[in-house]
Amino acid sequence: MAAGLVVGVLAMSGCSAQDAEEPKSSTAAGARSLDQRQLEAARLTEREATEYVHGLGAETPKDMKGKGTDATPEACVPAITMLRRGWGEGAVGYTVLNLGDRDGGATTRGVKLTSYPAGGAERVFASVQTSLRKCPSVVYESGLGGAPVKAKLTVEDAKASGDEALRATMVYTRDGIEHHVLYGIVRTADVLCFFSAGGSFGAALSEEKKAQFMPVLADELISRQVAKVDIALAAAS
Repeated sequence: MAAGLVVGVLAMSGCSAQDAEEPKSSTAAGARSLDQRQLEAARLTEREATEYVHGLGAETPKDMKGKGTDATPEACVPAITMLRRGWGEGAVGYTVLNLGDRDGGATTRGVKLTSYPAGGAERVFASVQTSLRKCPSVVYESGLGGAPVKAKLTVEDAKASGDEALRATMVYTRDGIEHHVLYGIVRTADVLCFFSAGGSFGAALSEEKKAQFMPVLADELISRQVAKVDIALAAAS
């Protein structure tokens, strides 16, 4: 099985030790984390994202199970594990929102919000970011059986949002079908906002046809969700 993984990473906090003493986020004066009830209330509502069909995931913190993904080299494990499950070790709050296309498009989107004890989200983000930077290529078990996925990693740009942000795109081929998944991970205080958008199509299609079916993860969706989390953090202080 051939597979390609294009990963875009940009740390929005890339500053000196002196700069780090002054948090950039508007959440600095508010709470640093959210409990489960506050996290669920921080999800975008249908009125706040009318362009999507909404479906709430039933997942709770009790559903955050499973070991990390087997990956080679070992340095790639934090990145691949995070991209595949959407939450990091130590999370104490977890909620999921699924968003579909109203126009009948095939893109599937997920928004996962996770909260952590003091400093936990920053540690998880740093671990994933470092892992991505150290992985020009990776081989990992898909969890669906068959041969391992062989992936390549390439850096992309990402727009600033929250305290830190990174973007990633996963591309792999299975049984003649190309699967493309776009990811966005944003840290704001001790909350991580994880976004994904996926689409699939025949690998034999022309590049022009493939472009028509490529999934889209809109910057505007990310900024809206992160802004609502920031408001929740300020209200919780």
